[in-house]
Amino acid sequence: MSDKNKVSWNNGAAKYSAFLHSEKFMNRITANPANAFHSTTWEMIKTYIPDLKGKKICVPSSGDNHAVFAFVMLGAHVTSCDISENQLANAERVAKEHGWDKSINFICADTMKLDEVASNTYDFVYTSNGVHVWIDNLPGMYKNIHRIMKLGGLYIMYEIHPFLRPFDDKLKIKKAYDKIGPYESDEEITFAWRVMDIMNAILDSGLAVKHIEEMFAEKDYDWPFWIPFEDILNGATATREEVDTMHDWRNNPVAALPNWISIAAIK
Repeated sequence: MSDKNKVSWNNGAAKYSAFLHSEKFMNRITANPANAFHSTTWEMIKTYIPDLKGKKICVPSSGDNHAVFAFVMLGAHVTSCDISENQLANAERVAKEHGWDKSINFICADTMKLDEVASNTYDFVYTSNGVHVWIDNLPGMYKNIHRIMKLGGLYIMYEIHPFLRPFDDKLKIKKAYDKIGPYESDEEITFAWRVMDIMNAILDSGLAVKHIEEMFAEKDYDWPFWIPFEDILNGATATREEVDTMHDWRNNPVAALPNWISIAAIK
């Protein structure tokens, strides 16, 4: 499963980078590193680690590396792990352009294994949105996140809320909540994990859950939450009025559900 998804991400890395490493997105982060995070997740990070300077951080499934760049700007030393060599190469290119590369160690690694990532090393491990859908072995993922953390280290995840997984792009029910997959297309294999699956994997790893937040989408007029990512990549847009309407559950019933979830846990 990982091999098929790796090929898919390598093939799509250039288009992904052209969008998410554009000036529009990078200027947001360089202006204020907190813009790389949902405001609620950012408050969780500040609560548990008020000062990131000098901290050792690992970001598995680092993807666009926005979080990695933000942590570096705040003074941390970061290990960026991803299954896609092309994703990492694009992130490293951006890091060099901004002079961040000396503070980042890029490692091609499967998040379920984290090979070559040292044990008992990191003050903080962070996973951002869109990670869990690619994971076929949640216990393996969290066992290795636990392994690489220092005693007393922090883990925070930020993810699409599993309550949204039953809906398709047209907001029609496409599956029952308890049907987790795998779901296979020509290009990739994904999963629709439930809250209980993620929570049990975290707890079974030995991590102690300290706090959970369920959040609504923040308004983003450049990347509206309810427009599919592939459509955004292909140039889809919405007016400010249309985005405002999307966030009103009376017009968009699924907006009544939590859109994001963040969990903080400690080793």
